[in-house]
Amino acid sequence: MLCFSRLISVAACATILLPASSALSESEEFDPSRFGFGGPRAELLILGTFHFKDAGLDTYKPQHDVDILGAERQAELDEILDRLEAWGPTRIAVEWDRDEQARLDERYGEYLAGDFEISSNEIYQLGFRLGKRLGHERLWAVDADSRFYEPRVDREEWARQHGQEWIFEHPWHERFERLYSWEDERKTRLPLRETLLHMNSPERLAIGHGHYLVGGFKAGDGTDYPGADHLTGWWYVRNLRIVSNLLQLAREPDDKILFVVGAGHVPILRHAALSAPDVELIEVAEVLK
Repeated sequence: MLCFSRLISVAACATILLPASSALSESEEFDPSRFGFGGPRAELLILGTFHFKDAGLDTYKPQHDVDILGAERQAELDEILDRLEAWGPTRIAVEWDRDEQARLDERYGEYLAGDFEISSNEIYQLGFRLGKRLGHERLWAVDADSRFYEPRVDREEWARQHGQEWIFEHPWHERFERLYSWEDERKTRLPLRETLLHMNSPERLAIGHGHYLVGGFKAGDGTDYPGADHLTGWWYVRNLRIVSNLLQLAREPDDKILFVVGAGHVPILRHAALSAPDVELIEVAEVLK
């Protein structure tokens, strides 16, 4: 029916033109379970940490050490291990190159046999110690190499040549450095559990990931995006490869996978894990609080 008369209001016209009932039938409502989604899934807990013994490989160089082998910190670590043990992971993954799984097996075997004295590295202090507590015969190496776009481009030089010097002028880098410096000192005063809860909080993870999205990342124009391409090959590829390795461990719905990794990796890992249909992402706060 057409609405010709000016006497008929717009609302009345709309009413006439609409179907008799706009409510969805039960069969039309979105229910993921109708399509086989949901149901029992493997659980994945991604525990982001600072490096207990920093190797100097990151941009920010810590100025303060935490004596993780001291009696006080060992007691704090035991508290964390107690909570992780209570959660009961069936597989423990660590930030160790997957193509060196044999070396990880060898070292972990030596540790179980009492022939390897572990250092302060978080792989040993969290991964090895928890694995021994739980009676695991092996740990899982899931780290991977990056794969850069070629040829590599000097993003700062590219920006100068294309009139984009401004992307390096904003003081974002200095702001992030101040944040890292504050946290670097703060971790020497807080209990280890509190530090890890802070590092794995959604707000802190989101802020930290933002450092990858300023400065050189913005270099790009037209069909040429050296900033985004650099980050894709260097950082996103590596982390998505890690996700692939983690999801290969999710073999049964009752699997519980713990991954111990540097906290900077966590935002991309979480982003992928939250959408992976065969795993349920477990929040660190649920286990450590």
